[in-house]
Amino acid sequence: MNGRLRLVLWIFLAACVVVVATAPVLASFVTQRDQISITIVVNVTPAPVSMLETHPARGSADDIAVTGRVRERIVAQASAQKPVRVEASVTPNPNATLLYSDNPIVVVNATAGTSVTIPCAYHVNVHTTTNNWQLKHGLSDDFGSGFAGATVANNSYLLAPNPTATPFIVYADDGHVWASLATNSGIKQYCVDLTIKVPVAVAGGAYSTNAVYTLYW
Repeated sequence: MNGRLRLVLWIFLAACVVVVATAPVLASFVTQRDQISITIVVNVTPAPVSMLETHPARGSADDIAVTGRVRERIVAQASAQKPVRVEASVTPNPNATLLYSDNPIVVVNATAGTSVTIPCAYHVNVHTTTNNWQLKHGLSDDFGSGFAGATVANNSYLLAPNPTATPFIVYADDGHVWASLATNSGIKQYCVDLTIKVPVAVAGGAYSTNAVYTLYW
């Protein structure tokens, strides 16, 4: 066998090894193993008049009139606002010890126009000996009209917080898909910091959505 033919044979065998090695990885993450939902409730206090005047609804010559209308609308909405509960469409939990959290509901108090950070608002635990799994996450819906779910950012980490938080994707708005949080193996616990930026024009009241976590392998 000459050198060129031997080289071609070795390249072919190496390619076969790569295909065999990567096939299980490509074929994994196709089966949903478990899914949990964590409710996030935000109790909003209306923005002070001074904040509305500093952040008018739109920049124009009639900012004062616009600010007045925004203030009147917020006062009216605040008096009529009732708690809004959003239910995620979550599949039944086939094994309560496979994927779980230590806090099924997070309640946050915030003033419209401000940002609130809750360190380690909850943990998400993956408890399996599987050596190749993927965890996806996202919010089921927006909090309400004018209060987008993407105003909530998460900083999800194993040991130390990441340099920056990442806005949640919203399942209802982003093509009905969940975003990938992590690919890992074995037993892992993620601490989740939440940062919520409440738009200044959000009326006072209770708003909620659901953070959904789905495990695949």
